[in-house]
Amino acid sequence: MSRDWSTLEVLRHARHDWLNQLQLIKANLSLGRTERANEIIEEIILFSRHESSLMNLKVPELAEYLITFNWLKHPIILETRVSGEAKNLSFAENELLDVCRFLFDMISQAVSPLAENRLVFTIANQKDFSSFMYRLTGSIHNEEAVKKGFEHFQKTHKLFDVIESYIHSDEVFLVLQLENAKN
Repeated sequence: MSRDWSTLEVLRHARHDWLNQLQLIKANLSLGRTERANEIIEEIILFSRHESSLMNLKVPELAEYLITFNWLKHPIILETRVSGEAKNLSFAENELLDVCRFLFDMISQAVSPLAENRLVFTIANQKDFSSFMYRLTGSIHNEEAVKKGFEHFQKTHKLFDVIESYIHSDEVFLVLQLENAKN
């Protein structure tokens, strides 16, 4: 775990996030943009469902890392999605946490800190495997560092198969697969 959050810190960050969302809804309603206010509400509901699904994977340290990631200063904004049936991924939690930390750190160092960099991390559970998709959009100023990071990753993280990957100046994409995920 990267940080020990006190109860008050967690409440402060959660309250801050909720107030931001409520202010967006209120501002759109006051401008007569009810459709946009409803979209924001639907985004909050979807975000909450993904967060709940993440917590049902029985990977508490990974869930904490992903949920609190945006509370700290990073040059990327993280969005986490979970699809498919809930699986018990506890057998791979340490490796998953190491992979996320490694990839997020590597990507953070390779992007332009002045650009809007968004990383969507998707956990897709299938019957016999789970896939982990990392898709960064933004401004990558050091494609070579990402390429070397991917190569290092493949040598050191044997639990995952790399299904697809590519690196462009405005996008990085990586799909990993974890075989024989336990239910």
